[in-house]
Amino acid sequence: MAYYKIAQQVFAEEAAALTNVSERLDASFDQLVEQAAEISGRIIFIGTGKSQLVAEKIAASLSSIGNASFAVDAGTAYHGDLGRIAADDLVLFVSNSGETQEVLQALFALQQIFHDQLQTVALTGNTESTLAQNCSLVFDLGVSEEVDLTKMAPTASTTAVLAFGDALMVALEKQKSFSRREFAKYHPGGSIGKMLLQRVKHVMHTKVPYVNQDTPINDVIYIISDYGIGLTLVRENETGKIIGIVTDGDIRKKFLQVASVKKSVAADYMTEGFVSIDQNQRNQAAWQLMASHNISNLIVIDDKKDVVGVVTIHEVL
Repeated sequence: MAYYKIAQQVFAEEAAALTNVSERLDASFDQLVEQAAEISGRIIFIGTGKSQLVAEKIAASLSSIGNASFAVDAGTAYHGDLGRIAADDLVLFVSNSGETQEVLQALFALQQIFHDQLQTVALTGNTESTLAQNCSLVFDLGVSEEVDLTKMAPTASTTAVLAFGDALMVALEKQKSFSRREFAKYHPGGSIGKMLLQRVKHVMHTKVPYVNQDTPINDVIYIISDYGIGLTLVRENETGKIIGIVTDGDIRKKFLQVASVKKSVAADYMTEGFVSIDQNQRNQAAWQLMASHNISNLIVIDDKKDVVGVVTIHEVL
């Protein structure tokens, strides 16, 4: 059986559902973005079941751009976690039917605590529901039907909520001119943070191999292997000045061109000079420099132009 045909049908039906939901968005979305941008508190999602799982993802996405956000299970909220919510928060309730008892109980309990102080938003598939009638802002995320065989399992409906959350995140990015560098501040351990925040000196290899011009090629190979960074610098025999570099790629390329391999030395494989970068440059600058020269490593220098390390493409990505 061609199950991929089923998969294609699911994609098509969910895409159509998202298109229908998007066409119902209006200026109320602008109001939500303004509220989310202006609140002094947090953006909080309350749902249960699959809706709660989707809410967790949306909350995580908003937090990743600097909007403090988290999700609370409706049942847990009603049994003690309402204390996590304050009057200056913005609370979004997620329920496709708009009649989920746990969600309604949490809503009514919060209204009893905060009265009209709390800003409440309903994300629902039923604008006539109890949830919709009791929230200050309502979004119709309803789909004509779910896409599973029973037409009952949360599929298109949860996808609509997820897309709505993504749209809110992107709108908030636009509202505050959120940049890649700001994104990196909240992702210091990820690849973007590594590229944009860390400097070359944080990731470079400080143990740098050296050979002389007349170092036998066998010794050169051993040294490159021992240091594990794929290269060695080459010094001039008399002065000790660094005059070039030998990489493992250089050896492979020139191996067959050398007349007598057994008698060959570092100078036979050396590339004169080398591309360098200051140790205080960002990793992104190192990556761009490597890309522009079509190389995979850089020699790192300090403010005195002395060699202090080596950085490869693997460290900056």
